[in-house]
Amino acid sequence: MKKRLLSIAIAVMMCVSLLAIPAAAEKTLGASTTAALNLRKSASTSATVLTVMPKGAGVIVISTSKGWSKVMYNNTIGYASKTYLKAASEVSGNFGTGTITGSDVRMRKGAGTSYAIVGTYDKGTKMTVTGAKGNWYAVKYNGKSGYVSGDYMTLSVTPKSTGTSTTTTTTYTGTITGSDVRMRKGAGTSYAIVGTYDKGTKMTITGSQKGWYEVSYKGKNGYVSGDYMRLVPKTSYSTAKAGTTGNGAILRMGPSTKFDVVTKPGSGVKAKVTGVYGSWYEVNINGKYGYMNKSVLTVGTTNTVPAPSEKLDETGYVNGNSVRMRKGPSTSYAIVGYYDRGTRVEITGKTGNWYAVTIDGKSGYMSADYVKLKTDDTGNTGTELGKQIVATAKQYLGTPYVYGGASPKGFDCSGLVYYVYGQYGYSLQRGAGSQYRTDGRHVDKDELQPGDLVFFSDNVDPIGHVGMYIGDGQFIHASTGKGQVIITDLDSYYYAEHYTGAKRII
Repeated sequence: MKKRLLSIAIAVMMCVSLLAIPAAAEKTLGASTTAALNLRKSASTSATVLTVMPKGAGVIVISTSKGWSKVMYNNTIGYASKTYLKAASEVSGNFGTGTITGSDVRMRKGAGTSYAIVGTYDKGTKMTVTGAKGNWYAVKYNGKSGYVSGDYMTLSVTPKSTGTSTTTTTTYTGTITGSDVRMRKGAGTSYAIVGTYDKGTKMTITGSQKGWYEVSYKGKNGYVSGDYMRLVPKTSYSTAKAGTTGNGAILRMGPSTKFDVVTKPGSGVKAKVTGVYGSWYEVNINGKYGYMNKSVLTVGTTNTVPAPSEKLDETGYVNGNSVRMRKGPSTSYAIVGYYDRGTRVEITGKTGNWYAVTIDGKSGYMSADYVKLKTDDTGNTGTELGKQIVATAKQYLGTPYVYGGASPKGFDCSGLVYYVYGQYGYSLQRGAGSQYRTDGRHVDKDELQPGDLVFFSDNVDPIGHVGMYIGDGQFIHASTGKGQVIITDLDSYYYAEHYTGAKRII
């Protein structure tokens, strides 16, 4: 009897101990931009720019993969480089529509299960999302406000209202620049004439279509050719300023991405800057007027770039994704190009917090925050990036071996290195044999550096196993024999006998 009571007491104590273990911290849905940042249609620097998010803009992160985050901003879903996003405990704004994905999901007064329940809702219920706090969405539904867990809601863009009573449209002022200019019923000369107007006539502009402005004037609505109308900036310059376009420059009919494209001039084109409207410049490029976002236009003297204040002769690599190279040592200079993590750079100098760099024959400046030197103070020949990759791999020590696995839930040998390198923007082949044949470059065993992949043969396949070298004659790998991710000596009997070669990915 005493033994039974003792067993019960021990069991109760174990349950209490388990209950006392603090819960893991919830994820954070919100983030803010650390610089003016392009929101793109897909996860690529060549993808269409949907809009430019200003520095400090609040976004909700939907997912993140290979250096890109899928985010919701101002009722628009797109992709942005995660390098320029930082977690925010709370954000607010227009974040579209949230749809309940579970059954009997509770809306609470605050962002946590300790708050009172406002209501309970079925799967498919749609709510307006006004923000995020921690892992909770701030929502509105049928006059009620509260919070719903991010685990039970998905985001989508809210369709624009077709009703006339609630729709609001941003309007602009346009001025007729020609004589006897015609307003037509449609965007083209084949449409009927609504009226004819003199130079200087001011009209309200609501948008553009096929090179024509959508306008209204004294109760009449129609279209005026963009060749004979100027959208008036908030501020006009008495003397035009010199400007130079950067990478991704687009000239539009108005100061918003909803306006038609006039031309895509490319980088390094001279422009006359004649005014400003919010975050857009009014510019003239080869006789064509339009608007260009400030993030892709450098205004002022651009021909003279100061020499680096300190001369250097170093080799480094880009430590971020979509990192910008600029013509000079500040964000006011035009963008020369975008480069991803691991790109090799030759460093020739430094001015303030900017390195003078050369990449594939192209020279410019990069912020020192996103460039790492290859050498270090320890004398180790391994690169800093390689050490970072090894440190990431070590986080998964003890993770179960799962055949075909390539996630923290379980790895096979090639799945481990595939996943870890993927966190740094590298896309490796999925199988060990394919990695050995295709990825990186061969290195000798006596030249191994942290982060290099090491390959082994077995009795069936010339390449049957892969791991990652971590230094000091050891490598980390997902072991079938041990059933988990472990660290092993390269000179241990089996692996020394079956060692086939190594590849350097960085």
